[in-house]
Amino acid sequence: MYYGEIKNCDIANGEGVRVSLFVSGCTNGCKGCFQPETWAFDYGRPFTAETEAELLALLAPDYINGLTLLGGDPFEPENQRALLPFVRRVRET
Repeated sequence: MYYGEIKNCDIANGEGVRVSLFVSGCTNGCKGCFQPETWAFDYGRPFTAETEAELLALLAPDYINGLTLLGGDPFEPENQRALLPFVRRVRET
């Protein structure tokens, strides 16, 4: 899986202060999409173990209210294979 951006201290994509992960890859091709570059599954950077560690560190402070997954489309099966184990790790911590 690839991702386009990580936003720390995001207040625009969920309740409270959040960390947002913008994944790459979408097959919907919605008319008027504001980020059609994210449709490509290889847009941005690879989602690696280092990326996971970075996200977990960003989620650690008490003032962070959670993780928001955006895209592209986090629900694409190709993205789910990487995201589901990661989200389970986030929930455990």
